[in-house]
Amino acid sequence: MSNPPLDSEETATTLAITPIPAESLPLVRDTIERLRPGVQRDGGDLELVTVQDNIVRLRLKGACVGCAMSAQTLGGVRRELVRVLGNPSVRVLPAP
Repeated sequence: MSNPPLDSEETATTLAITPIPAESLPLVRDTIERLRPGVQRDGGDLELVTVQDNIVRLRLKGACVGCAMSAQTLGGVRRELVRVLGNPSVRVLPAP
C-alpha cells in the first residue's frame, strides 16, 4: 500500500532549509569549542572546516577517525547546534 502524495505546501514545509546566517558563525565556532573537551577526553578531536547553507562540516581527528561512534558524536554536535541556533534544518557532516 502506498502513501498518498503530499500537497505542495506540506512538502515545502517539511523540506524547508534554513541557511545558517553569517552573524551566527561565531556561535557555531563557540559551540564546537565548548564541545571539544568532551571529545578530547576520549582521545578524539573536532575541527570546524566550513559552514555552507545549513551544513556544518567537521574534521574528525585522533580516536574519532574510524571510530564506530563517530556518527553519534556528529549527531550530538548537531543536536546542540540545533538547540543553540534554533534551526532544526542544521546538518553536521564529516569533512571530506
